[in-house]
Amino acid sequence: MKAVIFDFDGTIADSSYVWKKVDEDFFRARGMDVPEDYVDAISTMSFVSGAVYTKEKYNLPETVEDIMAEWNVHALKEYAENVKLKPYAREYIAEYKNKGYKIGLATASNPEFYMPVLEREGIIGWFDAFADGISGVRNKDYPDIYILCAEKMGVSPENCFVYEDILKGVRSAKSAGMTVTAVYDEGNRDRWQETKKEAHHFIMSFRDCLSL
Repeated sequence: MKAVIFDFDGTIADSSYVWKKVDEDFFRARGMDVPEDYVDAISTMSFVSGAVYTKEKYNLPETVEDIMAEWNVHALKEYAENVKLKPYAREYIAEYKNKGYKIGLATASNPEFYMPVLEREGIIGWFDAFADGISGVRNKDYPDIYILCAEKMGVSPENCFVYEDILKGVRSAKSAGMTVTAVYDEGNRDRWQETKKEAHHFIMSFRDCLSL
């Protein structure tokens, strides 16, 4: 194995609470509760794709740009100031880096969300490649974003470890021939049993696998 690819939201970043509140506020403003299948439906989508889906699914009068702007108002400040890495994630990534692995990030999120967190945590320079919501590939229902990240690092998919918290992401990375570890996140607890069964390995916390 030559490289490791991390997802961002819910995997190395403790950020699920941000989008839970964004969704609640967004639908509450329209006199609705968050639809039961909504989070699962958009969890693998890019920011733009999620806005398109939301507009079309619920026949909203706002433009896609207006929807994204409304989401940004709630989320950008939180990422810039408060979102942190999960406990021991920094130390765990450091172990891979110190052992000579290439490090990649494969996320449906946009750079304006994840970059401030990585910069504030002082680890942005540890990453050799980024594949994200503006990379122009299909969402995480497909393996494209993981394959793109591997290509950017010059590594074959079968030589990559992947850490992911979302069931669809676990399945997609596996389909690319990568070795996948499911990471527990409170935002995905309803799908956790299924998620960990689909993965090659699973962890509840990064502390569980630190070689301290």
